[in-house]
Amino acid sequence: FFQFVCIVCGKYKFPFHNNWYCLSLYICAKVQKMKGIFLNRDIKYALFILSLTIGYGLLFVIWEFLDIPCSGFIDFLILVLQWGIITLASFPLFLLLGINRYVFSVSFPVIVLLSGVFAYFRYSLHITLTPMLIDLIAVNDAGFGIGFMNLKLFLFVLIALLYSLFAVYWRFSKIQVNRWELFVVSSLCLLFVFHGVGKLSGSISQRMPASFFYVLKDYILQRRTQGTRIDFKGDIHCNVDTLTAIVVLGESLRADHLQLNGYRRNTTPLLASDVRICSFPNVYTKEVFTHTSLPVILTRADSIDDKRAQTEQSFISLFKKVGFRTSWLASQEPVNTYSDFMHEADTLIYANEGKNVYMFDKWLDGALLPFYQKELEYSNPRKLIVLHTIGSHWWYNSHFEKEVFSPVLRSKNISSSTQEAIVNSYDNTILYTDCFLHQLIEELRDEVAILIYLSDHGESLGENEKYLHAEDNEPLHYPAAFVWYSVKYENLFPQKIEAMKRNAVKHVTTSFMFHSILDASSITSAYLDEEQSIFK
Repeated sequence: FFQFVCIVCGKYKFPFHNNWYCLSLYICAKVQKMKGIFLNRDIKYALFILSLTIGYGLLFVIWEFLDIPCSGFIDFLILVLQWGIITLASFPLFLLLGINRYVFSVSFPVIVLLSGVFAYFRYSLHITLTPMLIDLIAVNDAGFGIGFMNLKLFLFVLIALLYSLFAVYWRFSKIQVNRWELFVVSSLCLLFVFHGVGKLSGSISQRMPASFFYVLKDYILQRRTQGTRIDFKGDIHCNVDTLTAIVVLGESLRADHLQLNGYRRNTTPLLASDVRICSFPNVYTKEVFTHTSLPVILTRADSIDDKRAQTEQSFISLFKKVGFRTSWLASQEPVNTYSDFMHEADTLIYANEGKNVYMFDKWLDGALLPFYQKELEYSNPRKLIVLHTIGSHWWYNSHFEKEVFSPVLRSKNISSSTQEAIVNSYDNTILYTDCFLHQLIEELRDEVAILIYLSDHGESLGENEKYLHAEDNEPLHYPAAFVWYSVKYENLFPQKIEAMKRNAVKHVTTSFMFHSILDASSITSAYLDEEQSIFK
């Protein structure tokens, strides 16, 4: 630039020995040298952050991928690619935090130490950070964590500490940042790309270090919304002194795969042999996702007034008002659309509290049974127990114990699996659910008891080339539903049982639950619409 200015001003007549021309060359050389120094420093900083990111992925993020099932070299490459994307998603965060070395010296060790602890939990205990786990930690004292202290945890924390201290030392002594504005803009743009793109964002938000923010955010949001729903007013009465009412909220179980409903396979041998089971094969749900279907099931929401799902309380509050002991036993992680209902209950118990849908080890509803049995032992003669199960959710192999139907899935990638393996694994989950529900029922044989099972939605198993419940599809709209009743219940309410059997073939929507469980429990209220009850 200086050469150009000097030559133009001199009309191209400056001789080589001219002082002005030599000065221009000297200044130009200095500028180029300083520019090179600055550029080298910035490149060095970017490479430093990149190396930290890769090291972080190899030391901590990798533990969240080791149990993911894959079959064949292509699946392995896809898995490595997913690990790489999740690892690189932390690069812009570290890039932003590292611009100021004092901010970096505090934030990076905190992130790495937390990652070390949860990497240990993932490796050793097969749990990860979830809102349920935070809730569990929040209600326990400091002694709760003593049982987790051991040598392996110490080693994970030690490695994390040494890694973070080395990074801080290197940042202070070896790294300088010149064009910090460029790095701020770049990191913010990259953060938007990684955290603003649909499915990519969902996967990243459940993996370290992003999960520390997103899970805590979900937990705070769930707590903040509690108590904001419209309460029930007016006269509410219960006309029975002793009753155990059970509501089982299923997951992804479609009606046409039940042996009870004529399915070609024996998927429900125990339930099918019970004469006190009455199946409802024609239940319809408009909603095809758990977070939208459960509010409809639990509240007065229906096709006429669907806003009630967001504004009103559930039937649990009505049971509490007439003296029932109420409890919610959860095998699934809560989301803010229905977490309010969980906290309406007198008791909220989490089983599988450290599980989420990005984990692929065993996640069984059987973990609910000890808590269920304990709830039944309470002296209150009137009880309502809601069990929210994991049922037939993907990954299917996590939700059953025995491979009765085989071959089963060997890869988490649908495209790498055969149709036969997908259906076999799905049907195995129903066999496990059959056994689980049978155990629930066996505890109620000698009680005045009623149990209503209703799945939140169905599941796509290849119809219209669609799978799971990620896209709307006809099979998603027909969830499994049935009622079981004890001998003592039938003796007390014979007319309700007869009406229920007559109604079994009718077409109803999942909004029947609110009115039916109140009617079945002999609770009278202005909020009860008997015309929507299957016991009418």
